[in-house]
Amino acid sequence: MFVDAGLIRSHVLKGTYTGISTLAGVIAGPILIAIWYGFAGRPSIVVQGGRYFVSARTMTGVRTLCLDDLASVRRYTSIARVGYIDELHMRDGKQVRLTVDNKHPVSTQVRQAVRRAESRPGCAIAVTRHARTGLGLEPRSRLPEGVHRFWAFWMMMASFGIPALVSYVTACLLAGTGILGTPGH
Repeated sequence: MFVDAGLIRSHVLKGTYTGISTLAGVIAGPILIAIWYGFAGRPSIVVQGGRYFVSARTMTGVRTLCLDDLASVRRYTSIARVGYIDELHMRDGKQVRLTVDNKHPVSTQVRQAVRRAESRPGCAIAVTRHARTGLGLEPRSRLPEGVHRFWAFWMMMASFGIPALVSYVTACLLAGTGILGTPGH
């Protein structure tokens, strides 16, 4: 957005051109979300010293999450081009975040880790009802699966559109143009 503003202020670009900032926002939104949640490739289960770990490569490198120290588990399901997205967003006690597909063997190990934690007194893992449904645990979600997918689809669209809109508006304000493309006062 600063590139746009500089090029507009130096009259290299027309005052209504803020495409670079908008494109940067469109690209930055999904990338920042992917880094934050730790979207991963193919995960692997590792057992070391009787403790269970999930390890996978993310955009920022390999992340390893301790299943015996889980702090929260959320499930994300959405409509995709072909079929559906079904992922588990996990966070452990050391604030390591990892997102993996809700498939065997990871889902089995997560389910067992939640059951082990619930059997210990005083140990609480924040597991959403939607995640419990996907893991086969009780209590299940009261909402139909389609409602979760519909909501997640629109949240995903907002995560792509809002950074683009913010970048565009910021570039317009820095360049001294109006948001609708007319020169400002």
